[in-house]
Amino acid sequence: MAKTYLDQLVEYPAKVLKRISEDKYCLGLLLNKSFDSIAEEDSDKALDELLYDYQYVDDTTQESSAYIWVEIDVDHVENKQIKGVRLYVTIACHKNYMKLKGSTFRGVMGNRRDNLVRYVDRLLNDTTGIGGIGTLSLQSVITLSPISGFTLREITYRIPDFNIVELEEHE
Repeated sequence: MAKTYLDQLVEYPAKVLKRISEDKYCLGLLLNKSFDSIAEEDSDKALDELLYDYQYVDDTTQESSAYIWVEIDVDHVENKQIKGVRLYVTIACHKNYMKLKGSTFRGVMGNRRDNLVRYVDRLLNDTTGIGGIGTLSLQSVITLSPISGFTLREITYRIPDFNIVELEEHE
């Protein structure tokens, strides 16, 4: 299938979510498990239940948990090869899930949401980058209006001077 100018709407969030799902610190905080007890199946569980490429929590959710949502916006287009892309990573944590148990998370200070923000940023600011996404530039970390029972923080990254490969012609 030929590429489009907006394939990144699907590709970038998927790559970021995959990267987060492979990190024992993010998984431990999401699943309430000690970092050393994270197993391969925990990655699949997080991808299926807690990591999404859209922002949504069902109003009827009864479970206290945390979620990570990854989305992008194309905020400007200069020409066919260069456009400005913003990557948004939103951490949502239920108010009853914010506190970290000292016995599970020895030596970790602060709350679950803010530690998820910290570990996600550490992953995304890795100098090796994330397969084809390019260098991320941290723009802001803000607190968003809560969804009933949840507290949210959003990390915004700018992906500057994004170039795309010339599109293939449809046959």
